[in-house]
Amino acid sequence: MGKRIVILGAGFGGLACANALRKGLSQDHRVIVVDRKKSFMMGLVNLWILAGSRRPDEPQTPLAGLNARGIEYLNDEAIKIDIAAKKVQARGHGWIDYDYLVVALGSELAPEKIEGFAGRGYNLYDAEQVQPLREKLLALRQGRVAISVMGMPYKCPPAPYEAAMIISDILEKNGTRKNVQVDMYVPAPIALPVVGPQVSREIVDMIARYGIRFHPDCKPKIVRDGEVEFESGEKAAYDVLAGIPPHRSPDVIKTSGLATSATGEWVPVDRLTLRTGHPGVFAIGDVAEVKSGTVTVPKAGIFAEGQAKVVAQEIIDEISGRPASTAAYNGQGFCFVEVGNSMAGFVEADFYHEGGPAVRLEPPSAESYEKKHDFERSRIKEWLL
Repeated sequence: MGKRIVILGAGFGGLACANALRKGLSQDHRVIVVDRKKSFMMGLVNLWILAGSRRPDEPQTPLAGLNARGIEYLNDEAIKIDIAAKKVQARGHGWIDYDYLVVALGSELAPEKIEGFAGRGYNLYDAEQVQPLREKLLALRQGRVAISVMGMPYKCPPAPYEAAMIISDILEKNGTRKNVQVDMYVPAPIALPVVGPQVSREIVDMIARYGIRFHPDCKPKIVRDGEVEFESGEKAAYDVLAGIPPHRSPDVIKTSGLATSATGEWVPVDRLTLRTGHPGVFAIGDVAEVKSGTVTVPKAGIFAEGQAKVVAQEIIDEISGRPASTAAYNGQGFCFVEVGNSMAGFVEADFYHEGGPAVRLEPPSAESYEKKHDFERSRIKEWLL
C-alpha cells in the first residue's frame, strides 16, 4: 500500500522536501502539503521592497502550482497534531492520517511581546509594513533612525544589518543622510552570536563604514513615542523605529508535545537525521532546534532547504526498503549580505565544523547581489513553476 507523507508548512523546508519526495517516490505514495498561505514569497524580498527595487504589489508565486507537480496542496491551517494516532487536524479539512510527518511550520512574529511597539514602530519582517517604512524614511529630513533586534533567536541573522545599510543608502540617495543619525541596537553582547566574535566584528566594521552606530546589550523593554527604554534602564530617542520583533513557535507546536527544548518554543531534533524521537516525525527549518554541541544552527531558509533534502532521502530510502539511509545533514549553508547600492557580501558557514562554526564573509560586490536574485529565481522555478 502507498504511504502518506504530510508536510506542515510551505516555506523553504516544506517546498524543498515535497519536491524531493515527489521526484523520488512513485505516484502510489501521496505527498500532502498543508499551509494557510496561498502564495510563496521569500523573506529577502522585504529588503528589495525597502530599497525600492521591488514593488510591494508585485504578484507572489501561487502555492497551487504544487498540484501540477503531483503534490497535494491544502490551503489550510494545522490546528492539532496527534502523534500517538499519527494524524493531523486541519481547520477546514478535518483529520488527516499520515505515515510520515514533516513539521516545517517556521517561526511566527510576536510584536506584542514588546510593550508599545505596535503602532509606533515598523516591523521589518512584515511585508505590509516595509513600504510605509520606506515612505517614512523618504519624508524624513533630519533626526534619528533606530533599528532594533528585539529578541533572540530570530530568523535570517544578517537581515537587520542589511536593512540598516539599505536605510543608510536610501537616505544618502535622498540627500538627507548627513542630517540623520542611524543606530543599531541588539540584545546580545556581539552582533551575531550564532557565528562568533570574528564575523561579528567584521559586520560591525562593515556597518560602521556606512556611519551606523552599533549598540550591544540593548534589549527593549517598552516603546514610547520617540523613545525606546531597554531592560538595562538605558533609553534611546528615535524619529523612525524599525524593529525585528521576538519570534515564537506556532501554537500547534506548543500543544503537540513536540516543543520539549529548554526554551519551550522549538522542536529538538537529531542533528544528523532531523528526527524528533517520535516514529516517522521530523522537524526542519525555523521551528526546529538543531544543535551541534553548544552551537545552534541559525534560523534561515538555506539551512531549512538542506535539512529538507536529507529528510526526503531518509523517507524515500525507508519506503523503498533500502538499507538505512546514509543521508546526514552537514550543518552547512550560505547567505548574502546586502549593503545597498545594488551590492551584497557573501557568507559561507559550516556549523558542524570541529572546534566551532567556520564562517567566511566575502566583501560586497555587484556579482553577489546578482547571485542573490538568481537564488530567488532558481528556487521558485525548481519548486513551483
